[in-house]
Amino acid sequence: MLPPLTDTELDELLNTIALTKKQRHALEVYKEERTYSGVANRLGVTPQSIRRRIKGAKKKRLALGINELVAEGLTVKGVSTYYTVDEETGEKKEKGQWVKTDRSKEDELEMMREATKHLADSIDGLKMPVSLPEHTEDGLLTVYITTDMHLGQYAWAKEAGSNVNVESVYNNTLNAHLMLHNTTPNSKQAIVLDLGDTMHSSNDSNRTKSGNELDVDTRHARIFKKLIDLKIAMIDIALTKHERVRYTIVPGNHSEMIACYLVATLSAYYRNEPRFEIDEDMTAHKYYRHGKTLLGFHHGHSTKLIRLPEIMVWDQKDAISSTDFRYWLTGHIHQQKMIDNPIASIESFRNLTKNDNWAQGAGFRGHKQATAITYSNVYGEVARNIVNIAEVEG
Repeated sequence: MLPPLTDTELDELLNTIALTKKQRHALEVYKEERTYSGVANRLGVTPQSIRRRIKGAKKKRLALGINELVAEGLTVKGVSTYYTVDEETGEKKEKGQWVKTDRSKEDELEMMREATKHLADSIDGLKMPVSLPEHTEDGLLTVYITTDMHLGQYAWAKEAGSNVNVESVYNNTLNAHLMLHNTTPNSKQAIVLDLGDTMHSSNDSNRTKSGNELDVDTRHARIFKKLIDLKIAMIDIALTKHERVRYTIVPGNHSEMIACYLVATLSAYYRNEPRFEIDEDMTAHKYYRHGKTLLGFHHGHSTKLIRLPEIMVWDQKDAISSTDFRYWLTGHIHQQKMIDNPIASIESFRNLTKNDNWAQGAGFRGHKQATAITYSNVYGEVARNIVNIAEVEG
């Protein structure tokens, strides 16, 4: 049974930092009511619930003097003291303490609520339709390519040659998209394309699927919120210029699961936008047909590039015989590479994000850039726009 609180104990508890809102509120009401049942009646809960809150507040108060011994994210749930006996005097002396820790259930719930709130901040309602652009050119499709963005990557200039964090990647990617937007043709259709490794890590473990440790800037929930903000901004920009806009993402080896909940979020957000569509397939190889032009999208990590044309033949039997221009767009290697195949050309694109410490130490070098390609429904590729990182940062 939890004993009543003295005035001194109550004041100490109220001055304790990091109390939850419920704990602090219960203590404030207790100062007036002076009984647990009185507080429960005021707040419309059971006395047991009030006792749990005040017990939790006491644990936090107890933890103040020993928090430096406790790992981040844990709370002190008790302290056990163990003793030894002096063989000469028989006196019992304190030898040490065990600090018992646990995550408070209320704290876990509060953390989950905060994370959910941050993720939902940018989705306060379904997106309303954007006004139709005044003029677009029939028969043209522009693909805005983002590959290996690695949002969430962290790099320190003294190790990796350049500073990289969430804000720098966000700003560079959005600015590059704006610059490409201002130079591409007014094509009737557009694809905002993510060729994989959109985020640096799929979760807070900060490791690749194979177990390699990653340098990550800040928490997963915050990075994902920034990703939602970025993709909404890029899609909105495209809708102001192109009559129809499609979003496509393929899974990469760094962030395989990101596509699942990013697609679900964007699909819900743009539900009221009739000029927007989203590719909801979760396959590693995706396709889009534009008249006589057939496009294939793959990150490049799970299939050798030279095999992609034969995979296209198998997957797109009907489209192969009725198209003249076929292209595979890939990423993964962070370099420009072109294979001219009679069935379908294969191209790997440079990324815009600078190296992390591992890539720099492994000797990877090369230009950083973003690309947009415009395709005709009759003649295949007809235009290509490129911005490099120096131009973007300038």
